[in-house]
Amino acid sequence: MKNIILSVSSDIGYELALSLRKKKFDVIGTYRNFSKKCSQLKKDGVRLFECDLSLKKSIGFAANVISKEGKWDNLILSAGTQEPIGKFADVNFDDWVKSINVNFINQTRFLHKLMPFRNTDQNKTPRVLFFAGGGTNNATLNYSAYTISKIASIKLCELLDAEYSDTIFTILGPG
Repeated sequence: MKNIILSVSSDIGYELALSLRKKKFDVIGTYRNFSKKCSQLKKDGVRLFECDLSLKKSIGFAANVISKEGKWDNLILSAGTQEPIGKFADVNFDDWVKSINVNFINQTRFLHKLMPFRNTDQNKTPRVLFFAGGGTNNATLNYSAYTISKIASIKLCELLDAEYSDTIFTILGPG
């Protein structure tokens, strides 16, 4: 079973990768900055590719390379940034937009590029897992860009699940 984890160096992505590798599953992961966690994952057999979610070119390159790894069974989107933190009118608007790009738009861009490579061969049902984070049920003061991004992810997950009967789309709110 082939698993792709976007942001495998994040806390959630890292723990998921370790768990999947312990079960002897194939894991491919992306990272923005190579870290100690990446070194450990590489030792454990995770194939790693650089992918900076703030850069469209980086996303395209990573998705292109990963698509050549063959069909995938599970795609886990575990990236996220809470920046900028502060009242909406007080934060830098360009930082606010960047947060929405990283937390929603560019994760969706990555998914869009990999959708044609999901494993829908006989009796296979690929899965896509999003993370909603906290604050999607009430106002999370000072985290407007993060919260808006996660609410958009919830709706996207619902829409994709309705559009693609051959793939399971799930969103988890661990916060």
